[in-house]
Amino acid sequence: MTERAGGTPADPADRPLVVVDVRPSACGYQALLWALREAERRDATLLAVTVWSGDPLLPDEGLGEMEQALAAMVERAVDETGVHGRTRVAAVTHPVTLSDVAARTGAELLVVGSEEVAS
Repeated sequence: MTERAGGTPADPADRPLVVVDVRPSACGYQALLWALREAERRDATLLAVTVWSGDPLLPDEGLGEMEQALAAMVERAVDETGVHGRTRVAAVTHPVTLSDVAARTGAELLVVGSEEVAS
């Protein structure tokens, strides 16, 4: 890996990878914001992923819309945090899991939001 002064990767493709599970919820959005800031702190690329269960008979039906919604959520988070130039998005279909994506990409960090359970 070629590095610039200060030890940062010269090529963005050489950056470490942070994978975040993004769900259409307030908790999912908060996980995205945290992961985006953490990616900046680590000089990493953020891969925002959502797993699409969809219709088992038509597994790709709606996948494009899900990916567009994910991209819009990431764009909103980028605007909110001011962290630019380090994001990618992917909507994957079940039975692929988030841990599969993290393992296959060699992610340095996997971020998953936690829904609070009311008692």
